[in-house]
Amino acid sequence: MAGGITLNPVVIATLTGVGLILKAVASLKKYDKKTEQANFARIKYQKVLDEIRFYLRGEAFDEKVFLHRLKMIHNFVTDHCMEIPTFICKKYEKTLAPL
Repeated sequence: MAGGITLNPVVIATLTGVGLILKAVASLKKYDKKTEQANFARIKYQKVLDEIRFYLRGEAFDEKVFLHRLKMIHNFVTDHCMEIPTFICKKYEKTLAPL
């Protein structure tokens, strides 16, 4: 069965063509870059949450320094990371804003 499929040039050409089209669409949309940016934001905010946990456990905490650093991280992430699509914003406002 597998030999018959691989020997047929039409099947191989179709599979190769579909693969090339999907690869081109993915490279045009730059999914790798968007994933990297989202991962960067997640890591930065995870560090902030860890710092808050350390404070709650009784470690030293300087509020001014923490808030200044949090503001810098937030500004960087919002400026350089991907935007939230409008349909997701509308869905969020529709379902969660009335709470």
